[in-house]
Amino acid sequence: MSERAAIGIHTYGNTARRVELRQAGQRIEVVRMERLLLDRPGAKPPTSSAGRAPGESPSPPENPHRGNGSSRGMTTVFASLPAPDVMSRWWNMPDADEQRLRQMVSHRLEADLPLPIDQLTWECRRLHGAPAGPQGRWVLTQAAPRDRVARDMAALAAAGLRVDAMTTEAEAVGALYRHGINHSCHPGTEGIVLATADEWVIAVLTGGLTRSVRRIRVAADDLDVTCRECRQAIEAEVPLREVHRLLWCGSSETTPARQKAAESLGLTVEVVEPHRQLVEVGGTALTSGQLAAFGPALGLALAGLLEHNTVIRLAGREQDRIEAGRRRVESLLRYPWAWMATAIGLLIVTLIIHVAAIKWETRQMQTLLKGWDKTQSTAARIEPKYRALLRLEKYRIDVEGTIADLCRVVPDSIVISSIQLSREQRLVIKGTASDPKAIFKLADDLRTGERFASVNPERSEPGQGGSFTLTADLADVRRLTAGLPRGGL
Repeated sequence: MSERAAIGIHTYGNTARRVELRQAGQRIEVVRMERLLLDRPGAKPPTSSAGRAPGESPSPPENPHRGNGSSRGMTTVFASLPAPDVMSRWWNMPDADEQRLRQMVSHRLEADLPLPIDQLTWECRRLHGAPAGPQGRWVLTQAAPRDRVARDMAALAAAGLRVDAMTTEAEAVGALYRHGINHSCHPGTEGIVLATADEWVIAVLTGGLTRSVRRIRVAADDLDVTCRECRQAIEAEVPLREVHRLLWCGSSETTPARQKAAESLGLTVEVVEPHRQLVEVGGTALTSGQLAAFGPALGLALAGLLEHNTVIRLAGREQDRIEAGRRRVESLLRYPWAWMATAIGLLIVTLIIHVAAIKWETRQMQTLLKGWDKTQSTAARIEPKYRALLRLEKYRIDVEGTIADLCRVVPDSIVISSIQLSREQRLVIKGTASDPKAIFKLADDLRTGERFASVNPERSEPGQGGSFTLTADLADVRRLTAGLPRGGL
């Protein structure tokens, strides 16, 4: 039976923390934890730094095949971008398939972020654990400048670290929160502090969703300054009064800092320990100091083991999918003559079906011509059309009023090219917009009226000045009374 293993590489500045996990039954063994110096492209491979975290094991010789699978099983390598390089948004989106969802998210990103969307690398995922909103499900979207993602991937590749997926520091802390620490889950807002002697990593979470990750340097001689920066890091995301509790993870030497933080912030501070399923190879439980020093790297490795298919991926490679797809293509191209014979057979069958269909239609037409009654009166033939005309006069919709209500809210930056109104009371509006935000403003204005419902913007060309399509249903259908004057708006 092959083992499942994962490696988490958390980078910050020129340093990297690397954690290797191996799943053995119900336990997750920590094979190795080490701190590395990350060199730039063209330099030597990374070397272990002089200092080690409390309880950190010395690094054995590096295996060049680690992270790419071996005879023991497949190993997944996850790395993260620093939190300052990532822009996170969460929106309430209607339920839609994957392609439609990505289109809607790309439009929102274009209107919301300061960078053009073609300069960003972004990914989104549905938050299945979060409650449904007024329109559908909450969607988490994270984006980073394309050049910064490429820079970090190049630095890791130059250091000999082959990465399967590049995710974000927020996803790493979220996986650590769900799988790496012992705590009771809370649906409200709470904070996590991974405290070491040199720095604190502060994360704010709401319902298990990581909203922000920040790090501050510790002023050992003045903890008031550190606690004030901690308060600012939390209040930059949410008001302090909305924070339910603060989860503290740190070694015993951080106890005075924890007591000072509880007094300064006025929050309930709970000390958390590593999850009981996380053990070292010999069965020894992890310490709080190890969890605080290697928390994000542990979260990345846990995401590679337990959330491989749901975590956000901004870059990397999917070795298992690439190899599987390559094998399928090779198997299809292995016997070209068989595929050619199959194609010729399908062509012959298609011709036979086509000729048979033409003959059948010819016979049906001949039968209709023979059964046509020339003595039938003209009035009898016109009567169904006359009845249809009466039904049309009775049920036709007030098109002019609908168009008038629409034109009142169209801004000057939008040019309408076509408007389609079907008998099913479905309205389709097409046009171009010089300002991407104007489309969403038009959709909001239509929703506030009484005539339109289910207004959905669907841009097809997200570039500046691109065309768009907007669909809506008529909520307040007004029948057109016979005899009213027709004319302009």
